[in-house]
Amino acid sequence: MPTDEDQVPSARDAVGARIDIVEDDPMPPDPSTASGARLDPRGAVVVGLDRSDEARRGLLFAADLAVALGVELVVVHAFGLVGTFGDWREGVEERERQVTTALVDDWCAPLAERPDLTWSWRCVQGTPVDGILRAADETGAGLIVVGSHGEGRSSSPVMGSTSHDIVRLSHRPVVVVPPPADHPHRHGEPSGVDATG
Repeated sequence: MPTDEDQVPSARDAVGARIDIVEDDPMPPDPSTASGARLDPRGAVVVGLDRSDEARRGLLFAADLAVALGVELVVVHAFGLVGTFGDWREGVEERERQVTTALVDDWCAPLAERPDLTWSWRCVQGTPVDGILRAADETGAGLIVVGSHGEGRSSSPVMGSTSHDIVRLSHRPVVVVPPPADHPHRHGEPSGVDATG
């Protein structure tokens, strides 16, 4: 029987029922951003997505958070020269079509059932870290959401390499959604999709 810890955390619980943004905030610019400009918490929520269960948990949390904040959700999937999805034998264009179709029709299917959510998607070439950070910069994101682990074979119980690098390199707030209590990562066991699959 599932416990509360197995459920996807509620964004409404995380941010409360109401968030007030003060227009004339006297705080100085944020020196941690490349330009020194203050980050706008009213920007989009960017979420990284792959086939992993952790990424799906992140997607659902990000969708709830975007609705609670009243902002757009931008879903990003990045794929590089070596990937775990799509067939390279028929060429790059066919692989991109396969990945894009899966992203929109399958992985993002829960979003289509949300009339309260404004969302868009991006399928980008490159590493997940670069793709997610670039999308956050291009959209002026208020924050980034990632699952704790992705398709890789990390044995770290805390974070996989992508979520770790996004936290390390981002100048925006990053929410890392943990795996459920019974997930192998909670016990230091490797999990994920085999890179040959």
